[in-house]
Amino acid sequence: MNYRALLLCIGFVGLLGNSLQAQATGSLRAAIGGGGFDLDDDEAALDAEADLNSADFRATFQVDNHVFLRGEYTHNWADQIKIDHVEYDTDIDLNTLRLGVGYGGDVGSIRMYGVAEYVKLDFNIEDEGDDGNGWGLTFGIGNQLQAQWIWNAELSLLDVEGTTGAALDASVGYRFTPMFAGLVGLQSYAFEDDGSEVSFGNAYIGLQLMF
Repeated sequence: MNYRALLLCIGFVGLLGNSLQAQATGSLRAAIGGGGFDLDDDEAALDAEADLNSADFRATFQVDNHVFLRGEYTHNWADQIKIDHVEYDTDIDLNTLRLGVGYGGDVGSIRMYGVAEYVKLDFNIEDEGDDGNGWGLTFGIGNQLQAQWIWNAELSLLDVEGTTGAALDASVGYRFTPMFAGLVGLQSYAFEDDGSEVSFGNAYIGLQLMF
């Protein structure tokens, strides 16, 4: 795991937090992690996989007690890929951007919410690749951020350029101060189209700032 990148993420969150303390409530999050990529294409009889590194940045801004805005950018990268059990040295970049508007409410100590999102995926091998735009619907549940332990779980239904998929995300964190919390989590994506299946995901560790 790239600990230098983690330190940069922590510094990024801290600097933004100092400038946003007086604004509307919300949270900022930065994390790094590692995971994998897998492609299975029955028509081309192709199987490919790679180990990924990841950097993840997220922001949420609460407009009122129910409505909120949020954004997420995840960069995954690798320098090797295995195709039909043969390893090749090559640069891989997989970027995910999600921007959404959500609505939520509290049921006791639990918060439930839904989000409508714009989704953009960008995949490149040696600077050659493709990108796609689409939409997502996310349903989530978690506890209120005032608690010392915070947790969250989400299921997303996605459509990118007519290719359907789903994403899962779950995290748990511990609040060290009223503003800062450390967290660990898991995120995964899966898409299927015309006999081709693509999946990628990562486990991550990071820092969350609440203001």
